[in-house]
Parts: sequence; C-alpha cells; structure tokens
Amino acid sequence: MTKELPKNYNAKESEKKWQDFWEKEGIYKFDDNSKNPVFSIDTPPPYISSDSLHTGHAMSYTQAEIIIRYHRMKGENIFYPMGFDDNGLPTERFVERKYKVDKSKITRKEFVELCLRETREGGKKYEELWRKLGLSVDWSLLYSTINPLSQKISQRSFIDLYKKGRIYREEAPTFWCTQCQTALAQADLEDKEEKSLMYDIEFKFDSPTGEGDPAIISTTRPELIPACVALYVNPKDERYQKYIGGFAIAPITKDRIPVKTSETVEMEKGTGLMMVCTWGDTEDIEKWKADKLDTKLIIDKNGRVNEKGGKYEGMKIKNMREEILKDLEELKLIKNKTEIEHTLNIHERCKQPVDFFVSPQWFVKILDIKNELRKRGDELNWHPKFMKIHLDNWIDGLKWDWCISRDRFFGIPLPLWYCQDCGEIILPEDDELPVDPRETLPKNPICPKCQSKNIKGELQVMDTWMTSSTTPLINNHWKETDEKNIYPMSVRVQGFEIIRTWLFYTLVKAHLNTDSIPWKDLMISGWGLAKNGEKMSKSLNNFVTAESMLEKYGADALRFWSCGATLGMNLRFSEDDMRSGQKLLTKLWNATRFVMMNLEDYDRQIFINRNDLCEADVWILSELEQLIWDTTYQLDNYEFARAKILLEHFFWIKFADNYIELVKGRLYGEDKKGKLSAQFTLYSVIATLIKLFAPILPHITEELYQLFIKEPGQPNSIHISSWPKGLDFSHPTYMKTPEWFKNKKEVLKNGEKLLEIIAEIRKQKAEKNIKLGESFKKLTIGSNEEFIKKIQEDLKNLSHAGELIISEKEKKIVIIE
Repeated sequence: MTKELPKNYNAKESEKKWQDFWEKEGIYKFDDNSKNPVFSIDTPPPYISSDSLHTGHAMSYTQAEIIIRYHRMKGENIFYPMGFDDNGLPTERFVERKYKVDKSKITRKEFVELCLRETREGGKKYEELWRKLGLSVDWSLLYSTINPLSQKISQRSFIDLYKKGRIYREEAPTFWCTQCQTALAQADLEDKEEKSLMYDIEFKFDSPTGEGDPAIISTTRPELIPACVALYVNPKDERYQKYIGGFAIAPITKDRIPVKTSETVEMEKGTGLMMVCTWGDTEDIEKWKADKLDTKLIIDKNGRVNEKGGKYEGMKIKNMREEILKDLEELKLIKNKTEIEHTLNIHERCKQPVDFFVSPQWFVKILDIKNELRKRGDELNWHPKFMKIHLDNWIDGLKWDWCISRDRFFGIPLPLWYCQDCGEIILPEDDELPVDPRETLPKNPICPKCQSKNIKGELQVMDTWMTSSTTPLINNHWKETDEKNIYPMSVRVQGFEIIRTWLFYTLVKAHLNTDSIPWKDLMISGWGLAKNGEKMSKSLNNFVTAESMLEKYGADALRFWSCGATLGMNLRFSEDDMRSGQKLLTKLWNATRFVMMNLEDYDRQIFINRNDLCEADVWILSELEQLIWDTTYQLDNYEFARAKILLEHFFWIKFADNYIELVKGRLYGEDKKGKLSAQFTLYSVIATLIKLFAPILPHITEELYQLFIKEPGQPNSIHISSWPKGLDFSHPTYMKTPEWFKNKKEVLKNGEKLLEIIAEIRKQKAEKNIKLGESFKKLTIGSNEEFIKKIQEDLKNLSHAGELIISEKEKKIVIIE
C-alpha cells in the first residue's frame, strides 16, 4: 500500500478540517429527490437565553446525533434540522438582564428589536458550538420559532383549533407570575419543598347576639385572611354540625363569611375547618367555581396588596404577611404554630412562587380528551419504555385546560381582532398570515356582524409551547405549497424533564390539528450532571461549558463521555471519561497505523475462503460478525451506550490486546499463507471497526477512512458509506460463501478459551518477573481441544516460548518453565 498514516493524531486540526469538508461537500444535506426511506428528526430547539451551553446540553444532543449518523449510514435520507426557540420568556429575561432593560420604560417595538438582535447573535454562537461538536445537522433547514414560517404555521394552528371549537377565551383565575408579569400554564410550574409554619388562627362563629364560639382554622397563608370568602367543613364532622349554613367572622377584617360543606375536607387535617380564599390554591378555585362564591382578590398583578386589603394596601405580599402576623399576635388570635414542610408552586423559569390573578386569557380545551391523549401516547414507540409513565402521570393529574396566552412583548401574536362595539372576534384569512394585530388591521377592517370599523387587535402573544408544539408541522411546512413528506416524523429526541411540556403539547397539537401522532419513535435522554450529582446550574457554580471541554479534549472525546450512560439515565460530568476517550482515539489510531504498516505487500482485493484462514483469524472474524449484529441491534433500539461498550470491549480486549499480539509472529515470519491470512483478517477487522465507531467518533473515523479505507469510486465520506451488514466488505465473492461461519458458536466458545489461556500466560510471566516480550524455555498448555492445537504456533509466538507442549493429561491451563 502507498498511503501512510502520520505517527500521531492531531484532534484539533482533524476535527476542524473534516467539519469544513462535510459542510463544503454537503454530506449532510437532505435530498428532496431521493427515493431512499426518510428518517426525520424533531430535535429540541434550544432557548437563546444564555451566553453558552453546558456539557449537559452537549451530552443530550450528541446521544441523539449518534443514532442519526447510524441511520444515515444505513442508507436512509436524513432530515435533520436545527431550530432555535427564541420567542419565549427565557429570551425576554435574558435580554432584560444583559441590557438592564425595564420593559415598563421602553416601547414594545424597541424591546422586540433587542430580543431579535440577541437571538440572531445567540443563534450564531450556538450554531458554532454544534458544528464544533460535529453534529451532522443540515443547516439549510435551520428555523427559529419567531421566523415568518413559524409564525404563520403557529397562527394557522391556532385558527384551525379555534374553528374546531377547541379554543376559548375566559376571564378566570389563572396562574400568574408577579415577577415575569404573565399568565402561566400548569406545565410552567415546578414543585418546591419548603419549611414553613402552620398557624392555628381563631375566627368566630357568628351568633344572633354577636361573636360566638371560636372557629379555629389552620393555614400556612395568614396573609390571605382578607381574601377569605368561606369556611368549609366535612358534612360528617359532628363538631361543626350546628354551624353549617351559618356564618363566621374573620379576624382583622370582621368580614361575615358563610360556613359550607364539602366531602373533600379532611376531618383529621388541622382542625377540620378549611379557609377558602380567592385564591390560595387550586382547591380554593374549585370550591369558588362549584359554589359560586364571592371574589375578594387582594393581590394585584405586580404582587402588591390592592385597596381590598384594607390597612395593608400597597404592601408587597411578603411584607403584608409579616404585618398581619404581628396584628394577630397582638390580638392573641394565633393559638398554635407548627413547623411543617409543604409544597409550593413556583414558576420554573424565575423560581418565584406563583399567585392567581383574574384576567382575560385564551385556553385550549384538553381536559375532555385526556383518555384520547393517553391512547395517542400508547401509539408511540418509547425509548426507553419506562419514560412513558411520566406522560401518563401528567395526563392523569391535569386539572386545567391549557392557558396559551401570555402578557409579554416578545412572542408570536395571537391572530385576531375584536370589534369594540359588539365584541365579535375577527380572524385573518390564511393568505394574510403571519399577522401582527397589534400593528395592522385585517384585510377587511369591518366587523362582519355589526359592520363597525371600530376594530382593535389582540395584545397578548402565544405561550412559547404553543409555538414549540408545532415543530413537526413547521418542519413539514404544514399546508404550504412546498409541504414536505416527512410527517409524522420518524423520531422526537428530547430530555425527560420536558415530557410534560414539549412532548405533551406537541401530542395535543398533532391530535387536534391533524388527527395523528407527530412522530413514530421517542428518544428520551437524561440529564448531564455536575461532578457531585447535582443538575448543572450557574447559580450552584457547577456549570461546565461545552466550549471549554471541546477546547481541552476535542469533540470525539466529549462525544465518548456522552455515551457513558444508557438512554434515559443521568450522567455525571467526568474529565476522566474524556481522557479515556482520548486514549481510545490514540489506540484506534495506533492500531490502524500498525495494520497499514503491515499491508505494504497486501492486495486488498484478495478474498480468502474460510478453509484457507488460520484458526485464530476465523475466531476474530466470527467475533467481528457477532459484533456487527449486536451493535446494529443496539443502535436500532437507540441504545448507543450499549453499542459503545460492545465496540470498546471488542477493540481493546479481543482485537488490540490479544489478536494483534497473536498474529505478529505470522506477519513477521516466513509462512506466506499464514501471513496472507493475517493481513486479510487485520484489514477486514480494522476497516469494519472504523465504520462501526463512526457514529460515535465521527472525526477520527473520517480521517482513517480517507487515509486508509477509501478507494476510487467509493463514497466521499465514511458517513455516507454503507453500514456493515455481517461479514460483507463489499467483496464480490462473499455472497458465494454463505456457510462461512456455520459453526460460529463453537468458534466463539473456543475464543473464550483462547483468551483465558493468553491471560494466564501473561499472569504467570508477571509472577515470574519475565517481561512480556522476553523469551523463556518452555510453555505447557493443558488441553485436549483441536482448536488449541491449530493455534499453537500463534500461542508460541505470542508467549515467546522456546518450546510449546500441549498436554491432554495436564490439568492446569498453563505452566511456564
């Protein structure tokens, strides 16, 4: 052979070179005209809400991308887009922090322009990182969730659901973040365990002569006493029978409030008396709705007490709590305090406790289709299967319809106008989309109901999930003239923490908009964790950027670490694993270089039949064929980590540490037939291994392919070459020998014995202080197996024994003298 492999592998130079090559040659371009089966990926569009991405992000994207590279090598036409989710609240908050902007002191237009500028700059940074990581994205398919196509399809989806009667507007209590100044959906919340105090506070049951018997309620939110609209008891609770239907007097405010019954009240909890306010929690809302209670909303949208809070007006709710507790203490109305731990609802983005606020909001009706959505979840192929329970539990626990409107500046506008005279809702025609009703009037600016021209646009924007849930439709160009044939998409790849949001809402949209599932398979990854096992977070100072690790170790080493946990499991950050990845790259390079150096006089077009191969070569080729099938099976099932373990074990243990050492004697000896058998086998194994490693280690395998494997007329890149299919190296004579490994099980069992013998030889040489390459007088192997006799010359060469004896009578595996 004439090609030479440099002595050392330079990852930094190689990775940049091949990334540029892949882009220039269009290796990853989706082919609209291809007749090959399409494999389409719905990949998570990250928020442009940070200056950098951490290694946890790199991990999850890499895990998915390994599977994508595998499918590309299988000959499938890959549709792999990248998107950026740039219209959500995280982008607004990032812009506010970075530019120190107060939205109340800037126009909507000015703020949106800042957001757009930041998303463009952030998108470039993220794209640069993904390229450095070696993601095989077709960047011509790049989209953002704020671009015109995304706006158009999101608005089209809204209009479709509105016309189907699935969308409604209602002025009702909704989750509200006073810090972010917007309504929230149930999926925007997180649970936070917090230590608190349970206060037993004295109300009075009303009586004809004035205040009557004490009525002790237990609450963690005494600040809501001015918002109390009822007390509830269980109808079976004998303690309170005579008060049912009467009234109680609230402390501080002296409000007269009704005493009602509900079987949901737990008699053993607290004092058995429940204070219902507007609103402290969802149970308050349920009773308020069911019994049509009064509304006493004391907190405004800024988190301050309004005029209904009496003497506490103008205070922040935290300060009001402190003041009302002082007042209750002075009046000796706090009868007991108990330390407890309870669960708070907090906004997942800003981590602040949420309140309830009444304002007009838009909702998608979903509570009536929970069973249908569960069935849609059953239609999906879950990888791993145990992740499905997260969706089932979320659907079972739904208590609210999906609130899709947000009181923000930066987002896709809700596509509608109102007639100010009769209240009629006016929707745009499809050819008007996308529209911004805050800036423009409808094409026909006359109310179709009353003919008024007093038309006003909706000011609210869509919840970010209302847009992100359309990513399969966006990628498919749903109902556009150039609609693509990729829907349902082949696979959705995502983290488990957004099953209740991105996955669930996309399932909702597909079911309601298209009466289908949005994808066939689901690939759910775990989290990349910090060294101590915590989720990576800047606030915890355990944040390791992907850029720093790429600079230090290179993309292939980082990708190697990313395969360290099976699908769906969390993975701790480990530089040791990245260093192990670097060692693997070095060993793969050196092993390939060794093979090449010993193929100078070898014609790779030669094919050797089984009967002409030495027995050790039959063994390693049998192991290789098994490896191909096992690796293929694991990758078909999205098990990249198990595939990596199989490849590593074969490469290090069977091939590099044992087989290569076993055949060196033949490579350097005078037996031409034995040498040719070894050369054929070495080439076959290393050429196949390089392909099998390609999805995980794309850069070094491309380098080796170009320098070692690629011949004229073969694919321009290893990543569009064919995935190995059994021991078929595209050799024309292979298919004529289908019985090549008819006794493979026996051969593999013999191989286990062979490895046991080699390990024992090395162990005894070490115990006798004989260096591995040092000769010794005599080696005895206890065996009666024909296989061992056939490979005795290889074992003699490997051990450097002056004499080798195979004894059927000897019980010990190996004796070194």
